[in-house]
Amino acid sequence: MNNMTLFAAGSLRLAFTPLLAAFEQESGHQVEATFGPAGMLRERIERGERSQVFASANLEHPQRLVALGLAQAVQPFTRNRLCATVRNIPELTQPDLLTLLCDPQWRVGTSTPLADPSGDYAQQLFDHLERLLPGQGSALRSRAVALVGGPDSAPIPAGRLAAEYLLAESQADIFLGYASYADTLAACAQVKVRRLPTVLDFKVTYGLCLLDEGCVAAQALVAFILGVRGQRILQRMGMLALE
Repeated sequence: MNNMTLFAAGSLRLAFTPLLAAFEQESGHQVEATFGPAGMLRERIERGERSQVFASANLEHPQRLVALGLAQAVQPFTRNRLCATVRNIPELTQPDLLTLLCDPQWRVGTSTPLADPSGDYAQQLFDHLERLLPGQGSALRSRAVALVGGPDSAPIPAGRLAAEYLLAESQADIFLGYASYADTLAACAQVKVRRLPTVLDFKVTYGLCLLDEGCVAAQALVAFILGVRGQRILQRMGMLALE
């Protein structure tokens, strides 16, 4: 039996928990997984921490490791999109979401740009809004608050989802995060997940890289993630096909 280490984006925890269990059962290999903001994990790898596979919520972080000679190639392996989770009150569940995002009375939370791709994608959403409604995107960017995913962010309690916890604790009224959490968040009565309007919606691509070409277990894990069974598990857990 070979053991291996994996650094993976925090947004993959829900999907990778059953995926890694299936991989370990099928292969006999054991995986020690560390989940967290992909940008911060990439920095840990650059500082010399040991990880044999890196799975990021974007392509840029693994591409940087390739540029530094720490990996040979980046492999896209799944996709996601953003959504808005709101407090479950009529004032936030009934009006048009675009109108709500432009209304300064509502506090908007995001993850931390640069440290966490989710925060970077929120910035892209603000860019889309600015092109659609000049002045509104920049206004939203200026008042949005990065609440999670950074080196100084307060931790989210174990067993809680960031969007649910932050809204329940009244740190925001609207949280911009990943749509892959939608089914799990649907069980939380105090919040409601709302899909972004078509004019603001976009898909994002996740990428992984092999950091130890000689590790048989790491090679097997990458093959499993990219294979039919791994892809089915990812999609069952709310991730999107590459297409």
